[in-house]
Amino acid sequence: MDDDGAQQGQVQVLENTYIMKPQEHEKFRANEVIKAVKALLDERLKGKKYDSNESAQLSKELCTEIKEKVKEIGAPRHKLVVQVTIGEVQGQGVRIASRCLWDVETDNHASAYYTNPHLYCVAMVFACYYE
Repeated sequence: MDDDGAQQGQVQVLENTYIMKPQEHEKFRANEVIKAVKALLDERLKGKKYDSNESAQLSKELCTEIKEKVKEIGAPRHKLVVQVTIGEVQGQGVRIASRCLWDVETDNHASAYYTNPHLYCVAMVFACYYE
């Protein structure tokens, strides 16, 4: 027996709550997320130069940090998907788009970008409510 009185190795089965929509305080707050992501991108990328060898790892680190920051802001019962794109600035134009199939009443997204003379970074956060 462990601390809660259940035997080790015993599987705890949870039943559905049938809560189909988030309460007002549980909704994904896109404006707060955008501000937090912009601040994080400014902090982490200020003065950086583009390096193709480091960009993949930097993207992964930024994704993890953004996800943690969004969890701190609070979006309970939401699955979070974070996508970060980093590229070199060479006078080109860039358009990043996404398509999703979701419930417009419960799901939401936020995006932020950062540019300097050497690189650009676009971060997108998708929050899908789940029961």
